[in-house]
Amino acid sequence: MSLEDALKFAKNVGADKVPFRFQFPVDIKEEFEVLCDKHNVSMTDMILGLIKSAIDEDKGLTNVSVVNIINKLEELEKQYASLYKVYEDTGDDIIECTDGSVYHISDNMDKLRFRIKVLNKELERRTLK
Repeated sequence: MSLEDALKFAKNVGADKVPFRFQFPVDIKEEFEVLCDKHNVSMTDMILGLIKSAIDEDKGLTNVSVVNIINKLEELEKQYASLYKVYEDTGDDIIECTDGSVYHISDNMDKLRFRIKVLNKELERRTLK
């Protein structure tokens, strides 16, 4: 379980939360509070980050390369969605940029689809081991 992963999650928690009672020894609580203050996260969000990290570890998602593939897939899917929206909004396949260059939306969407497909296959291969 990675403190770094827990901190990343803790700093980006935006989901709705439900009450959950949790008790632990005073000395650990004090040390934990210092740790959270040091990293500028709430104790609740840090606990959620640690729980999420444990869940990911149990699912086998702690392998850095697998996590990197997942992050890259999310990035490519956002890029694809953005291009698709531009194409749907404008109906144009070719956009002329302010610097005079020409951007072919469908060509770039095809490239993104290919990269997404390749990464999904690699992710599947790595997680089925």
